[in-house]
Amino acid sequence: MSTEFAAPILFQPQEVRRKAHAFLDLGVAGKLNHVVLDLTKLDDALGLVLETTKQNYPDFQIPPYGIWRAFEAGGVDRWSAMASAREFETAQEMLLAAADLAVLAMFMKTRHPANWVFEDPMTGSKVDGADALALAAFHMFASGSFSGEMTDPYRADAETLVRLDLNELTTGLQWDRDTDRDLLNTMQTHLKRFGEAMALRPDLFSEGKVTRPGVLALRLAGEAGAGIDASKLLDNLLETFAPVWDGGAKVGDVGLGDSFDYAGNLTASEMTTVPFHLTAQEMVYSLVEPFAWAGFEVTGLENITPPSDLAHAALFIHTGVLVIGAENGEALSEQTTIDRMIELRSVSAALADKLADRLRSELDVSADQVPLTCILEGGTSRTGHRILSQNANLFKKLGQYLNPRTVFWLPFGA
Repeated sequence: MSTEFAAPILFQPQEVRRKAHAFLDLGVAGKLNHVVLDLTKLDDALGLVLETTKQNYPDFQIPPYGIWRAFEAGGVDRWSAMASAREFETAQEMLLAAADLAVLAMFMKTRHPANWVFEDPMTGSKVDGADALALAAFHMFASGSFSGEMTDPYRADAETLVRLDLNELTTGLQWDRDTDRDLLNTMQTHLKRFGEAMALRPDLFSEGKVTRPGVLALRLAGEAGAGIDASKLLDNLLETFAPVWDGGAKVGDVGLGDSFDYAGNLTASEMTTVPFHLTAQEMVYSLVEPFAWAGFEVTGLENITPPSDLAHAALFIHTGVLVIGAENGEALSEQTTIDRMIELRSVSAALADKLADRLRSELDVSADQVPLTCILEGGTSRTGHRILSQNANLFKKLGQYLNPRTVFWLPFGA
C-alpha cells in the first residue's frame, strides 16, 4: 500500500467510523479475540448517561464537547476573563488566539507525573488529571510562555515552541525539575516537534513571518462559504501532525499518527491498519466554539467520531456492555497487546455511536437537535470520567491496555 493511497483514506473520519463499526459487528458475532459484548446491557449505560446529563445540565442546554469545558473547571470562565483583558479588536484576532490555545492545549493533553496536582493561579484551586494539563496549558498561554511577541502574550508561535526553555516549562506545568526530568524533557521535545511540523507546512500555518496554529483557522475561515468543513479541518491537522504522533502504524518511513496495524487471526499479508486519530479529532471538536465566536459554523461535524479513549471504554466495561476476555496468565506478545487495544478502542467508539442513537430515541429528538458533541459532553464522556475517578484499579488496568507501546502523546498511561 503506497503512502499516497493509504494516508488520505485513513485520515477520513468516515474511515475511522467504518473500521470501528466493523469491529463492533465482529464483537456482536463473537469473533473478536479479546472483547465480548452484551448489548442487552446498553440500556444500563443509557440510564447512567441520562442521570449524569440531568445532574450537570438539568435544562439540557448542553455546550459542545471540547477543551473549553476544561478551561471552565470549577465553574470559572477563564477564557472570557482573558479575552476581556485582551480586548480583541476584531473577530479574526479572537479566532486566531482561541484557535492557538485550543490546538496547543489539546496537543499538550498527554502523559503527566503520577499524583500530580496543578494549583490554578487564578482561583487557587487544585486540579488533577486531564483538566490539570488543560489548565496548565491555559495559564502558560495567558502568561506568554508560547508567544514570540512581547506585546501580545496570547499566541503560540512555532519558533517559540521549538526553542521553549525547560525552566519555563517546569514552572508552567508545576512539575519537579528532578523527579519529573524525563517527562519534562519529553514534553519539551513534543512541543519542539509541534512547532517544527507547523513550520514545514507554511501553506497551512504561516502568514508572512508568523507561524501559528490559529493561522489554519483563519485560512479556512477565509475560504468558507457555507461553513468550515470538519473533514477538511481534520485532514489538514493530520497532514501536518500525524508524523509527529509516532508510535503507531507507518507506510514506509511515514507515520500515520494514531493508527495501528491489526493482526487478529489474519495472516501477515492480510493485516489491516485501523485509524483512531483521537487527539486530532478532539482538536476539531475544540475548534467548534472559536469558529462560532467568529461567526462560522463547522459543518459535517456528525462525521467526527466519539473519542476512543479511557472514559468510553470505562463506561461500557462498568455497565457490562463490554467485557475484556480472560487472560491465561502468560505474557502477551507486543502484537497481541496492540490487537487487544485496537479491539477495545474500536468497539468503545462504535458503542458510543449506538448509545447516542438510543439516547435520541429515548428523548424523541433528532441528531440536529442533540448532536453527538452534546451527547459526549452531557453525557458519555462525563460518565466515563466519573467511573474512572471512583475506580483506581479500572483506571490503571485500562491505562495499561489502551497504551501498550511507549506512545508519549496518548494520555492513557497509568
